[in-house]
Amino acid sequence: MGPHRVNIINTLQLIAAPSEQLEYQQHAPGINVATELVNQWFDDFYHPGDAKFDAEFSPRELEALAEFNEFYDVRVSQLPDRLSEMLESPVWLDVMAAANKVLQANNWIDVEARYER
Repeated sequence: MGPHRVNIINTLQLIAAPSEQLEYQQHAPGINVATELVNQWFDDFYHPGDAKFDAEFSPRELEALAEFNEFYDVRVSQLPDRLSEMLESPVWLDVMAAANKVLQANNWIDVEARYER
């Protein structure tokens, strides 16, 4: 599995799973996980239009990712910057549900995304 695919699937799985978000925060107390969840998607991993990125996804997958990105982007400015508050935010609950929808639509729910060796 290519790096873009691994990063996108893992990030969507993290966004969709509050228990994993809390675990992440517990294991990395010096990290602001709320901010990381935003940065990982918008800055680090989602790069539509990049030939290498686009090559790792089908047209249907790219469309689902674009729809999620648009949904998330409209709401990101409304999110609290602390995980405890974010997990109680109706806006974040909607973003988590949207991430889960993408995972389900692409059969990525239980995918263990790992880098190729």
